[in-house]
Amino acid sequence: AISKEEILLIKNVDLSKESESVQFAKDVFIFSYLCGGINFTDISNLKPENIVDNRLQYVRQKTGKKISIQLSPEASQIILNYWQNSDNSGYLFPILDQRIHKTAIQKQNRIHKILGKTGKGLKRIGEICKIKTNLSTYVARHSFATVLKKSGVNVALISEALGHSDLATTQIYLDSFENEQVDAALQNLL
Repeated sequence: AISKEEILLIKNVDLSKESESVQFAKDVFIFSYLCGGINFTDISNLKPENIVDNRLQYVRQKTGKKISIQLSPEASQIILNYWQNSDNSGYLFPILDQRIHKTAIQKQNRIHKILGKTGKGLKRIGEICKIKTNLSTYVARHSFATVLKKSGVNVALISEALGHSDLATTQIYLDSFENEQVDAALQNLL
C-alpha cells in the first residue's frame, strides 16, 4: 500500500508527454482507488448498465458478492472520458470488446495482456513520481483499504467495500500490510 500523499502525487502528475497506455494506467489506478479498490478484472468487465443513479454496481467476479459504490466526480469523469471515446465495444473501459472477446478464454487472455501493459505504465508513473513502492493495480486496492483503516474506518465496512466473503479475509489482508511495514522498518535498524 502507498500513502494518501502518494495517491495524490499519482492523481495530479502531468503525463501529457507520456503514451496513452501510461495515461490509461494512471486512470485505472485512480479509478480502482476511488471505487472501493475494484480489481482489474472487474474493471475490465464493467458495462454502461453497471452505472445506476451515479453508483457503480457490479458483482465481484472472484467472490460473486454484489458491490454498490457511490461514484465520486473524479471516478465519473474517468468513465466519461473513456465512454465518450468508445467505439461501441460494449464496455466502459477499452480493455474488452464484445465483438471480439466472446469466450471466457478470449476475455481472460485479453485482460491478462492489458494488465501487463498497465503494469508497465504504472512502473513508469512510479519513476516519474519517485514512488519507491512497485506500483500495480493491487497497490491501488491495498491503498484504498489501508488509507481507510488508518482513517479509523471500521474493518467491517472496508470488508464490504472490498467485496470480501468474510471479515477474517479483510483482517488478514490488512494485517499483512502492517507486517510488511514493520519488516521494512526493521531493515533500518543497522
